[in-house]
Amino acid sequence: MADSLTERCREYCKNVDIGKMGNLYLFPSPYGGHYSEATIYKLFREVLRQARISHLGRGKGPRIHDLRHTFAVNCLKKWVLDERELNNCLPYLSAYLGHEDMRGSQRYLRLTADLYPDITSKIEKNCSYIIPEVNLYETD
Repeated sequence: MADSLTERCREYCKNVDIGKMGNLYLFPSPYGGHYSEATIYKLFREVLRQARISHLGRGKGPRIHDLRHTFAVNCLKKWVLDERELNNCLPYLSAYLGHEDMRGSQRYLRLTADLYPDITSKIEKNCSYIIPEVNLYETD
């Protein structure tokens, strides 16, 4: 994130008292607790409408989950291009995304390799054991 956005997030967290008085949510509902999935979907659709971004229908996008995918893929791309040690970075990404283990994050490695073929060799060099080769014609 840009430094200016990081600072805005810090200020927001102070104003909302994240973690204080039982407030566990980054964007708490004004009625207490968290927003419902339906409310988040409605608010997201309104943002799309205001930005004049066409929506192709529920489940077809753009979807809120697409932001999550974009974040994960861009993190991996940046780490690979910066030659960061992915063995050290991937557990952080996995935890941030709420995955219980690395299996949930493996799809982002494949997605990153598919979208950015120029970094595939770097991913394979450092993480080939995470995404095993599959022989579709192999029998048990």
